[in-house]
Amino acid sequence: MERKKGDLLLSWQKKPVGIYLGGIEYYNFERSTVVSPTLKYLKASFYTEDSFRGVDLRGVILRYVDLRGANLEGVNLLGANLYYAGLEGANLTGANLTGANLAGANLSGADLRSAELDGADLSGANLGGADLSGADLQGTNLEDANLTHADLQNADLRGADLFGADLFGANLYGAKYDKGTVWPEGFKS
Repeated sequence: MERKKGDLLLSWQKKPVGIYLGGIEYYNFERSTVVSPTLKYLKASFYTEDSFRGVDLRGVILRYVDLRGANLEGVNLLGANLYYAGLEGANLTGANLTGANLAGANLSGADLRSAELDGADLSGANLGGADLSGADLQGTNLEDANLTHADLQNADLRGADLFGADLFGANLYGAKYDKGTVWPEGFKS
């Protein structure tokens, strides 16, 4: 099987150990760093899967990692650190990102339908054109986030902080909110 950038690397015990970044580099979960082993070692020690579907990556540190277009459907990233991660066009449908740090992350065009993002930090994140329909965003920090043309239909925004967020062209039809929801200045809910 040929490796593709963003493939999950598993140990011989089938435990997630890293993400393939291309060439001979991979991101090591344990060390939270990019590793460049010899090609022989990489081939002998790991094999890849086509997706992360359902993988448990709770609390993993993936700061600045490039996962553009990765299939992360249903993955458990509870409390993960994805600070400034590149997730453009990634499939995060049904993913658990509760309490995750996604500050400054690029999620433009990402599929976050029915994702659990309650209590997550998405301050300054780029969610332009992202599909967040049915997503749980309760208590989420979306301060200064770019949500232009994002689909927030039926999303739960109760207690979310959207101060300074750009909601131009965003679809908020059926979105739930309450008096604890903080809207951008001048926005009428």
